[in-house]
Amino acid sequence: MVELIAESMEQTGYFNTTVETYEWNTYTGRVLDPEYQNNGYVPCIGLSGTFNPGSFCNALHHSSNIGACCNLNGISDSELDDMMDSARYGVEVAQDPELRAERYDEVWNYLADERYSSITHFGLSTSVSNTDLHGFDMWPFQGNLYSYNMFAPQEEQVMWIDRDNTAGDSDLSDFREGGTLSMAISANVESFDPPHSSDTTSTLAQNFIYEGLVANDKQGNIHPWLAESYELLDTADVDRTAYADYMSAVGTTEEGAIDTDEQVIVQHPEDSPAEDDEVRVLLPDDATKAAEDGTYGMEYRYNLQEGVEFHNGDELTAEDVVATYEYAENSVLAPQTFDSVLTVTQVDEYTVDIYAQIADAEAERSLPALLILNSTQIEEVEKGNIDPRQGNTPIGTGPYEFSEFEDAQYYEVTKFDNYWTEQKGVSEAFSWFDGSDEFPDGPVIDAFEIDIVPDNSTRSGALQNGEIDSTYGLNTSTLDQFDSSEDFLLYEIETGGYEYIQYPANVAPFDDARLRQAINHLIPRERIVENVFSGYGRPAWTPIPELAQGSGTTDAEALEEELRPTNEYNVERAEELLEQVAADN
Repeated sequence: MVELIAESMEQTGYFNTTVETYEWNTYTGRVLDPEYQNNGYVPCIGLSGTFNPGSFCNALHHSSNIGACCNLNGISDSELDDMMDSARYGVEVAQDPELRAERYDEVWNYLADERYSSITHFGLSTSVSNTDLHGFDMWPFQGNLYSYNMFAPQEEQVMWIDRDNTAGDSDLSDFREGGTLSMAISANVESFDPPHSSDTTSTLAQNFIYEGLVANDKQGNIHPWLAESYELLDTADVDRTAYADYMSAVGTTEEGAIDTDEQVIVQHPEDSPAEDDEVRVLLPDDATKAAEDGTYGMEYRYNLQEGVEFHNGDELTAEDVVATYEYAENSVLAPQTFDSVLTVTQVDEYTVDIYAQIADAEAERSLPALLILNSTQIEEVEKGNIDPRQGNTPIGTGPYEFSEFEDAQYYEVTKFDNYWTEQKGVSEAFSWFDGSDEFPDGPVIDAFEIDIVPDNSTRSGALQNGEIDSTYGLNTSTLDQFDSSEDFLLYEIETGGYEYIQYPANVAPFDDARLRQAINHLIPRERIVENVFSGYGRPAWTPIPELAQGSGTTDAEALEEELRPTNEYNVERAEELLEQVAADN
């Protein structure tokens, strides 16, 4: 894909391009280095968005995500920050979805003009399995693909192994218990420590072991999970200046960063680390005091399931939830956790309150987003070290417990004997469950063996040779072959996943929006989808996929009609813009 873009740029006569490639973990380490933004490179990376439309603009462009995931080139635009914030935060948008959608339309149009990044396409997530695997269905986010299939009562989804019968027409009444599912994934697990990793393969591994307070269905509807129930107790019309009396003054560095080792919950909007020697910030203890005094945006109360057991025998309590959020401070996930979370407090043994800084249209989904960790383990490890490579076995409440891991080779998980939904029964565990009496009380597969095989062709061969039962992300050129075979089943779904290039907007000449617009017109989106991905994708004429359009645009068709001309392959328009840039330089 990158080579097609580079070739297109070269053909104009205005560019000399070179393409550098790296092993995946090396690459992510490079592009997430804060120094990366100064080198003038154009990175290409893929992301998995969410049901929240903000994940298709904030991650790439909000200044709070510089050096995190995934504002790779230091884009800092205060006007854009304000626009993205106003589409998500405030009582107005929290209570009026139509207004929220209107404000996101403004964001998409602004991004089309400034063109800090170019999303090339939205992918079709594909998975191929042999016919021994029954009951499989696609999920729009790769990191949740197998955890959704192993047990999702919100949609009566469960998969099982039956090596005596052929999958395809089987239904829930045919499920069998037991067996080991063999899989292959495309990259090493960066970490088994949820707040301290963000890559898809780590998320996939973690979701066998850990669980969250809530769970989604395919439409993005939210269901209580480790929380038996939850409710919004209060909403207040405050902005972030309301915390001024609780803020601490801290210094700044020569590089324009806030000089503190503590998690910054809120920075005073009127202060600038780049310009001021000292700024006002709300630190964790300050935030707790503010909430106690009644200064907050929203208050949600979560009543935990009782009798939920961690893999080490501890019972889940409110202490674990509070400890998890404290553990997430200054983690990889901190920017998208503490863009909304103010503080988390324990009400009693099985009740926690999670406070939002200001009214947040995504609060119901974003506040309880972390996977819950074991407080005993948190006390015993350094942050980021819940990982077998550090001698620490990951401990969660999930249906599978960690068994074995050989770095960059394979890992195994086995069914947890005391999984809480099997102890309670699915109807008792979830008051919202209204499914069939035949639906099992937990996953029915005994174990998962997951090989780490970066090469797509090798994974394809392993599936064809019967060495594994299932894999995903194969070369699209091979998918038609699997689809036509009676021995395999191909599954696909349009996802929230997208790939993009990002321009080094702080480095000349990329600081000129016309240059960025010109390159965008040289991206052959349709050729990329057809020739590189064999049709398994959709050109990104707008920055937002179908699954996030509900709250992300007032009219998806009208938005595409308006923005598509700015994203179409147009050499003539590109050259006009390049001539203008050249004339001024």
